[in-house]
Amino acid sequence: MASHLFKKRLTWGMVIAIGMVIVIVGSTLGSSALVATAATQPFYVVMDLETLGGSSSSARDINNTGQVVGGTYPSSGAYRAALWDKGKKIDLGTFGGKNSFAFGINNAGQVVGRTYTSSDGSRAALWDKGNKIDLGTLGGKDSFAYDINNAGKVVGYSQTSSGTEHAVLWDKGNITDLGTLDGTESKALGINNAGQVVGYSTTSPFGSHAVIWDKGNLIDLGTLGGYYSYGNGINNAGKVVGYSQTSSGAYRAALWDKGNKIDLGTLFSGGPSIANAINNTGQVVGNSYLTRGWSHPFLWDNNSIIDLNNLIPPQSGWELLSAASINDKGQIVGYGEKNGQTRAFLLTPIK
Repeated sequence: MASHLFKKRLTWGMVIAIGMVIVIVGSTLGSSALVATAATQPFYVVMDLETLGGSSSSARDINNTGQVVGGTYPSSGAYRAALWDKGKKIDLGTFGGKNSFAFGINNAGQVVGRTYTSSDGSRAALWDKGNKIDLGTLGGKDSFAYDINNAGKVVGYSQTSSGTEHAVLWDKGNITDLGTLDGTESKALGINNAGQVVGYSTTSPFGSHAVIWDKGNLIDLGTLGGYYSYGNGINNAGKVVGYSQTSSGAYRAALWDKGNKIDLGTLFSGGPSIANAINNTGQVVGNSYLTRGWSHPFLWDNNSIIDLNNLIPPQSGWELLSAASINDKGQIVGYGEKNGQTRAFLLTPIK
C-alpha cells in the first residue's frame, strides 16, 4: 500500500511538470523570459535498452558517442556484462566463469568491469576490440575495475596478498597500488582525462574519507561533518561527487569543488542521497532514498535537485529508480521499473 501511494503522488508530480513544459512552450510568442526558463529545464525521452533475453538489465555508464555498458540477465540466467551500441545488444562474455558486469566505458569504446573465472575468482577485466584482458591483482584472488579514461588508464581495487583491498591503477600492463590514508583499505571508483583518480580510503581508528590521487599525492577531501565520505566520480575540471555523513549523522549527496564541500540535498525529507556521476558541464546525477530504502534518481543542475521521474512523459510506463552516469550531451543511464520488470534505461534530453 505504501509503495502504491508513493507512485500515485509522483505521478501527479509528473503531470504538473509536463503541464509546465507545455505552458512554457506554448507561450513563446508572449514571453521571452519563459522561453529562457524552458531552455534550462530539461525534458527527456526515455528508451528501454532491453536485455539479452532475460527479464532484467541495468545500465552503469555512457560515453559521449552514446555507447552504454552495464549488465543483463540472458535467458540462461547468468548475469553478463553488456554493451548497448546503436541498437545492438552485445554479451561481452567472461573469463570462463558464469557471471560478469561492465562498469565503465571511454570514448574509444574500451570497456572495463569484472568477470568470474572458471575457479570462481573475480577479476578486473578490459574488453577492447573483441579481446578480453585479465588486468591482474596485487597478489590476492580478486580484483575489480570501475572506470577507464580516454588514454586507456583503468582504476578499481584489488585484494593484496594479505587479503586487504587497495585502490589500483592499471596502465599499459602495469598495476600500481595507490595506497591508503592511515587506514588499511581503499578503493578507486573514477578517473578523469587528466589522470586524477577519485575514491575513498579508510581512516584510523574508524571511518572513511573521499580522496583524490593526483600525481603521486593522496588528498583527503574530508566530510560534511561526519566520520564518513565516499568519492564516486570526477570530471575533467577535478570536481568530485559522491556522498558524505553530516554532523547530524545523515548521508547526503556531496560535491567537492576547489576546496568547497557542498551538500546537494535530497528529494525526500529525512532520506539519504548519493551522487554517482558528474559530467564536464557540471551536471550531477544520483539517487535519493526514502527511509524504507526505495529510491528515485535525481539530476542536480544550476543548484537545483530534480526528480528525473518528473522530467519524463507520465504515460511512459516507467518508474525510474537509479541514475548511474551522465555524458557531456546530458544523456543519462540507469535502471527503473517498467511493466513490473527491472530494465536499463537511456534518457536523452529534448533541447
